[in-house]
Amino acid sequence: MATAMTLAQFYNYVRTSRQRMADVYREVEEIQFQFNDLHTRQLNERNKVLSTLAPQLLAGTDLTEELKQALEARVQVERQLLLDRIAALSKELTETRQNSERLIAEGQKQIAYLREQNPVLDQQEEKLKARRAALQQQLAELDAQIKRMGCLTGYAARRRLQAERKKLAGNVASMDQGIRTVREKWKTLREQVQAGQLEMQTRWQTLSVEISQKQALLDDLSGNLEPRSRENAARNLLVELREPPADAGSWRDRLTPLTELNKSVGNYVIGLTSVAEILGLLKGLGEGMDRFIRSVGTVYEEQTRYKLAELRLSIPDEVTAFHAYWPTLQAMVKDEKYLGTHPLEFSQKVKEAVGSRLGTTQIQKMFEQMGAALTTATKQWR
Repeated sequence: MATAMTLAQFYNYVRTSRQRMADVYREVEEIQFQFNDLHTRQLNERNKVLSTLAPQLLAGTDLTEELKQALEARVQVERQLLLDRIAALSKELTETRQNSERLIAEGQKQIAYLREQNPVLDQQEEKLKARRAALQQQLAELDAQIKRMGCLTGYAARRRLQAERKKLAGNVASMDQGIRTVREKWKTLREQVQAGQLEMQTRWQTLSVEISQKQALLDDLSGNLEPRSRENAARNLLVELREPPADAGSWRDRLTPLTELNKSVGNYVIGLTSVAEILGLLKGLGEGMDRFIRSVGTVYEEQTRYKLAELRLSIPDEVTAFHAYWPTLQAMVKDEKYLGTHPLEFSQKVKEAVGSRLGTTQIQKMFEQMGAALTTATKQWR
């Protein structure tokens, strides 16, 4: 089965479907705003709790044996992570310093080359000037000779001297061009070196800042390995708790609110990931629809402008079923206030929608079938 539409009806249909996509996009954006806001608030709240509990954990206040063992095990993990970071940072610092030294050497090499070329080009110019002066002297002597000959001298002799003079004048012009070429070569070379020096100076300054920053970080990590290991261990141990340890003792009441925050923050991370996925899918789908709508619009404009026979299209049921889903999806994400506080429920809805109705295969097939229907319809004009 298929749905019959005129070209005008189809043009309106695809634009309406595109608008429904945009409506869904805006609804999901509202949920994204809610997620971002609540996620930020909960992170701030958790940081306040951690700023109190982490020092208490490090101080060993009322710790049960299970908590002590968990903390010490985590300290070992964090220490190794820092040691790995120190090793990697040391390697990076060495490589950055080597790059800086190579840059300095390259700059010095360019300056040395410029200095080497200066006397070479000077010498070339002086030789050309001397050759030019000699040619000019010959030219002056020849002019004097031609003047002395006067009008009574034979035509052949005068013609020979004029030809010789023309040749000398050409040689003088060649010397002038040679001198200009040498000077231009020096100017170009100097400008290239100056530009290269400026670029290398900028890169060297960037590397110097990078070296300074990395060295400061390396010194800090190396000089504070143990306290950093323990601080990271306490914080990360608390952040990763989803339930208080079985033997938490007096810490149970302190850890229970934190574990609830941890779970909620984790849920919002899942929700934000799902929001990004569905928005990305809708954005790409919308851009594809925009391109297709332009194609339909072009055909419709031709039909109207040239008063061609009205095209009729046969739209497959799979296409109409695909676009009929937009109101359903919009209704699913309409209540942003509720879904904004239920990220896992939103994530599940998105997963079901993408898996059952908005998968890559369904989207590709929808575009292919709409394109085929339009192509088939335009054959009616042939």
